[in-house]
Amino acid sequence: MQSRFGASLWLLIGGIIILGLVITFMTIRGIKQENRQLEKFYEEKGASIIAALEAGTRTDARHSEGAIRIQTMLEEMSTQSGILFLMATDARGIIIAHSNPEAIGSRAFSEQQLAQLRPGRHVSWRIMEQGTQKAFVVYKDFRPFAPVAGGRHKSMTGSMHRMMRHMREGRQLGAEENRFRRKLFPPKGPAPVIYIGLDEETFATAQKVNREHALVNAVFILLIGLAGFLALTWSQKAHQSRKRMQSSEALANEVMYNLPDGLLVTDDDGRIAMLNDVALEQLNVVDSSVVGKMPSEALPECVARLVELTGGEALSEVEVECFGKQGESIPVGVSGSAIRLDDGTSIGYVYLLRDLREVRRLEAEVRRKEKLAAVGSLAAGVAHEIRNPLSSIKGYATYFGSRFDEGSEDREAAKIMVHEVDRLNRVITDLINLSRPSDLRRSHTDLNTLLKHCFGLIKQDAATHNVALDIQTDETVPSLFVDPDRLSQAILNICLNSLEAMPEGGTLTMDLSHTEQLVTLAISDTGKGVSKEDAVRIFEPYFTTKSQGTGLGLSIVLKIIEAHGGTIRVDSKEDAGARFIIEIPVSPVGENA
Repeated sequence: MQSRFGASLWLLIGGIIILGLVITFMTIRGIKQENRQLEKFYEEKGASIIAALEAGTRTDARHSEGAIRIQTMLEEMSTQSGILFLMATDARGIIIAHSNPEAIGSRAFSEQQLAQLRPGRHVSWRIMEQGTQKAFVVYKDFRPFAPVAGGRHKSMTGSMHRMMRHMREGRQLGAEENRFRRKLFPPKGPAPVIYIGLDEETFATAQKVNREHALVNAVFILLIGLAGFLALTWSQKAHQSRKRMQSSEALANEVMYNLPDGLLVTDDDGRIAMLNDVALEQLNVVDSSVVGKMPSEALPECVARLVELTGGEALSEVEVECFGKQGESIPVGVSGSAIRLDDGTSIGYVYLLRDLREVRRLEAEVRRKEKLAAVGSLAAGVAHEIRNPLSSIKGYATYFGSRFDEGSEDREAAKIMVHEVDRLNRVITDLINLSRPSDLRRSHTDLNTLLKHCFGLIKQDAATHNVALDIQTDETVPSLFVDPDRLSQAILNICLNSLEAMPEGGTLTMDLSHTEQLVTLAISDTGKGVSKEDAVRIFEPYFTTKSQGTGLGLSIVLKIIEAHGGTIRVDSKEDAGARFIIEIPVSPVGENA
């Protein structure tokens, strides 16, 4: 961020410097051009006066044979605004005629000044000091009868010839007029020079005004340029800010909508501002129906009360129970905190909705593993010590039973002792099987054949319980690499439990199906079903709803299914039958895969 800001600052400074240099160059150039235009204007003004004097002189020569009135013209024209003086000098700088008659005959310029002026046939100008004033002096040779192309003289006809003749003959002219004419129009040598002195103060004022205008324009352009640079810089920063904001929003949205947990955001009025897809699924609501509403109007009561009672304070995780689309219970942990600006102003609240089902499953798995570990320790400690006495008891019970008559009470008592010893031995065997690792002997197995074999084994018991058997096989099910004996044991345990759950008869159904990844076996009955509370604990060791059960049968089933990398769950409602769903991967997974 600092590097970008520094680069932008140096870019702005560099742009201002370049703009300043360009404006300075253009301003100086403009001032010079204005000055040249002003100089040209004053020069042309002086040239027009000189042309007027030359034209007046030619007019006198054409219409009058008397004195040439150049002195009178100088005096009259000097009364115009902006003219300081008018004078004509000879080649040596001696004044022949002047707007101030008293200056006639004096020297206007020294030899050195004349060398600097260098008057000629073309109009020239120079700023010169005349006493205490400065004058813009325009000058050139005074040639009212200058030759034109082809060697002919301008207006050298009629009266000009007469004037020249009178000058030669001296007729009707005084000596003074003759001398004046000879000075103005010497027959030989350089021509006289006419000087027009214009007010330099007006010229300087005009130059000053030009400079001021140019500076004002330069400052105005500079300000506009600076404003443009600043606007461009601000626009760039605004664009970068918008881009960063869009990136932040995109990142925030990506994070929010891909969180594994639900996210609920409320505004400063407590209304719902946003929910991600996970929260919508957890709360079983539709986005369009909740945004902009109060939590109590759109959210489940368990969450809505927490949100509205938070009061802007931090909320530690509180567990609530919500219900999914299928009516299933979803434990949700709700935590939240306020969204505050840098100045501490609260602009809303964010809540994190954590699905605790996996946590609860893991906790239950841990508890089950702990129980299995306890069972394993118990089985390892007592199996040997119990089985040896049991063998002796069974032997003596069999011996004493054979000593009594068939059908006697003592013989029946001995049979009961042998039966109970066998039952206790089976419990010990189940304990050992439950606690030790599964040693699977896998082979490629056709599940259709396996299910038919299991149904054959329970066919007699089903008939005894007045239970009808229904098997839905699927000949397209691929062969599975499983342990057929252990898998048969798991299926038989479930089926025997189902038969015991239907003492008054019913139907036991097996339904086999598959996808590309999983083979699904659903075993369902029409018995009394499993309650919601019991379904949570049904696979725990020692948990049973039967008066004489050990609670190890379904635990062993779970162990066998998990050993194959599969899963088992129960879908049941009380008094509506139970349905056990087993899913086994098509590809070998689990122990000894």
